[in-house]
Amino acid sequence: MIDRSQQPQIHNLDEFRLKAPQRYVLPNGVKLWVLDSSDVEVTRIDLVINAGRHHQSQLLQALFTNRMLREGTTQFNRAQIAEQLDFHGAWMEQSISFEHSYITLYTLNKHLNTSIALLAQMVKEPIFDAQVLEVLKQNNLQRFLTALKQPNAQARRLFKRAIYGQHLLCHMADASDYKAVNTEMLREFHQQWYHSGNLSIYLAGRITDDCIELVSQTFGEPFGEGQKGGEIYQGNIPQQCHQQLFKEMPDTAQSSVLIGKSTINQLHPDFLPLRVLVTLLGGYFGSRLMTTIREEKGMTYGIYSVLNPSPYDNAFMILSDCDHCFVKPLLAETYHQIERLQNELVGDDELTLVRNSMKGDLLRSYDSCLSITDAWIFMHTLGLPNDYFYRFWQAITTVTPAELQRLACTYLTKDTLTEIVAGEKMS
Repeated sequence: MIDRSQQPQIHNLDEFRLKAPQRYVLPNGVKLWVLDSSDVEVTRIDLVINAGRHHQSQLLQALFTNRMLREGTTQFNRAQIAEQLDFHGAWMEQSISFEHSYITLYTLNKHLNTSIALLAQMVKEPIFDAQVLEVLKQNNLQRFLTALKQPNAQARRLFKRAIYGQHLLCHMADASDYKAVNTEMLREFHQQWYHSGNLSIYLAGRITDDCIELVSQTFGEPFGEGQKGGEIYQGNIPQQCHQQLFKEMPDTAQSSVLIGKSTINQLHPDFLPLRVLVTLLGGYFGSRLMTTIREEKGMTYGIYSVLNPSPYDNAFMILSDCDHCFVKPLLAETYHQIERLQNELVGDDELTLVRNSMKGDLLRSYDSCLSITDAWIFMHTLGLPNDYFYRFWQAITTVTPAELQRLACTYLTKDTLTEIVAGEKMS
């Protein structure tokens, strides 16, 4: 019998390896990646289509094409689709990125046959009803206009314009772009990019040979005609320099502060240890910025730093919302913490805390075959090596204080950081 009065031993994990999917090729050339697990009663199906913002001829074309897939097909209207998903306990998510469109369906194993047939209908035979589109446009436009009233949304838009110039990463929609969306442009985009030549499929759960055969029967025949996607957009990101920009927004409750730059991509040898540095600076609750600016000085409820990935770069950002009177001291303390990382070695205790936090996040994020699918889609769509997460674990484990100091001096220099403030005018 287990002695509940004794704490279990803590064991350090020496390495981290993701379960690798099995690779199949359907008769029409579509790649199928399968992660099989016997302990789940849910199947996850992901369709990844080379049809992102890079491929569109008008802003919002990729987004609304993707969102309209579940709003009516040649066989089912939007209400019938919603009813079928609900009746069979299925859940559907849709999103787009710069290079891809994603459709994810979770379904009970016993309803896989019905759910996958419905999914195929939505992808292959959407009707793009004009009345339904108009409702969807108005709902999204209202959310967009509401978001624009928030300082953090304005700060992000100003930041993108400042660091990306004419690059695709700076292409942002306005209200007029929402109004310009019509069914013809969506049909054109669907016809051009939604076909079997641009499709990859990921299947996770309790996967039998019958499941694989069902996917092959449903998506294994050629469908659609159009252009082959997959080529990375070629565009120049401007050289980074220090800028201070302000967006005046009277009568706002708080100001939004954003400091950042475009930096190295995931394939650069410094990228993985840089992730450790960014986490130590502001990437978790015990970080330098949270400890000093939130807990010790009480200037904000939250401040954090991130590396936001794209196929072209990573945007390093420090973000916070605070009372208008705290903007200047918050900026000063943020730069002070960066300078500390450049001038002082990180202590062993602090580095151990960061390592444990990052490793715990990795283990929690990828603790089942359903969530591991996200990791493989991330690696495949960004062209990363299959051992990317193993290398990440090793970087967390082996990075030294001296290396972190070098990275801070190389990538966090103030003369390359853009500083954005959106809110009431500062005195």
